[in-house]
Order: sequence, then C-alpha cells, then structure tokens
Amino acid sequence: MKTFKNQYCFVLLLVAMSLHPLFSKAQYYDPQSQVEKSVGDPQRQKGRDAIHKQVYENDKRYKNPTNKVQATIVYQDKELKKNGDVKKTTNQKMVFGKNGECIVINDGDKKGETWMIYNYADKANYVVNVKDRTAMKMPLVNMQKMIGHGDDGSGTSFTKSWVDTGIKQNINGYNCEKFTYTYASDSHYSTMDAWISSEVKISLGNDYMFGERLNQYKLPAGTKNKELSDGFMVRAVFYDKKNRPVLQRDLTEFDKTADEKYFDMSQFKVTDIINEL
Repeated sequence: MKTFKNQYCFVLLLVAMSLHPLFSKAQYYDPQSQVEKSVGDPQRQKGRDAIHKQVYENDKRYKNPTNKVQATIVYQDKELKKNGDVKKTTNQKMVFGKNGECIVINDGDKKGETWMIYNYADKANYVVNVKDRTAMKMPLVNMQKMIGHGDDGSGTSFTKSWVDTGIKQNINGYNCEKFTYTYASDSHYSTMDAWISSEVKISLGNDYMFGERLNQYKLPAGTKNKELSDGFMVRAVFYDKKNRPVLQRDLTEFDKTADEKYFDMSQFKVTDIINEL
C-alpha cells in the first residue's frame, strides 16, 4: 500500500461518492439509524452513556481541526434520458472550510438542498435541511474504513479498474485526457468516462475529507500516469448496465475560497441525535 499525497486521492473519492446513495441519488441520510447501529445496545440509557464517553468533547481525534487550504468546487449533474436529452439538472457543491468540509446536495434547489457537514472543531457531523432550517447533529464518523481500502466495495482495486484511452480533448476550457473506470459491483453504473486535467491547480492533500486528511488515505499503488495521478476531474460520464450514458457531471466552479456560512449552525434549529435515541 502506498500513501498518495496528490489529487489522485481526490479523484478516487469522487468515484466513491458516486457509489454512495447519499451522493449518487441525493437520498435522505438517516443518521439516527446509523448511530443506533453503531451503538448496538438496545438499552437506550446505557447506549447514550457509552456514546457520550467517546464523542464530541471526549473525542480524542482531530487535535488539529484546521484545513490548510480553503476551496469551493461545484459540479453540475445532468441526468440523461435514453435518447441522450437532458432529463434533470442539479448542482453538487463541495466546500473545504477552515475546520471541515461540507457536501451540498442539490445546491440552489429551494425544496431539496441538503448539507452534509464534517466539522472537526465540533467533532461532529451535521445533516442540514435548508428548507426547514433544521439540522441533525451526530458524532463524527471517519469514512476511511469504507473508502480507504481502495476498492468499490467488491474487492476490486480502484487502480486496476482505470484504463487510459489516450484520447485528449478540451473540456470546459481545460485540456483533458480521457480515462475509463469500470465498476465491478455497482447496481446503477457499468463504466464511467473521466476527463482529467492537470491544469486545475490546487493542493488539498493536507485538508480533511470524510474524517481523514486526504494525504492519509491509503490507496493501492499502480498508476504511473501523471495526468491521472496529478489531475483533477473536469467531466465524468456515467453509463448504465446497457452502456447508455445516464449521467454527466461537469466541473462548473472552482474557487480557492470558502463561505463559512456552511459551518455556522446558529442559523438552524439543531437536534442532537444522541438525545433522540
């Protein structure tokens, strides 16, 4: 195993996000059921006491909660019909703030915008319903165990699933190279075309993502292609099991700043999930 300290980690995490129902289908995440599963104790008070001994102010992880680099990255998703026409357009935003990251699902949608926040200063996750002005607080979960082993859940290496097509094209103003990724077990997608560019310049290696510094994710070595190793995904096209394009994801905004409003919970009614168990 090799620890990658470049954008390759970020590209692979974007692929992993596509596998996760929270991001791929913007389904509502049920934090209460997740916490209950993690406790595994039917005796509620005993379970609460056990959790409190490990979380929030008692969480000994993340002694340094600071992200070295702030950034805002926006992707536009176009859901495609069978004939290739656009069925639906949504925006997904990733905000790397001073003390955490926020995944904004359905950005700008008055009815469906949802925030999934990792706040390392609070040592907490928040799921925010923007329309209702409510937020659910829960103990911070490190997702490295799910993603860090470097496969898509089937045991097939991320690295071995990539093919360099050698095709080059200018996409959205960036010179890109096309790579194809094959999903081994995903129920929705068979392959993905990823257009990678080394012209997007930013170093996020010292920032957190999903509970761990990006440069600490351990992913299988194997690629020597500089474009993939050091590049940034500008466009991705996802294909269904019949090899029809069903989703196109385009990089539409890239800014080396972050709006800290995404980490200010004073504007929402916050419910601590532990108190609801």
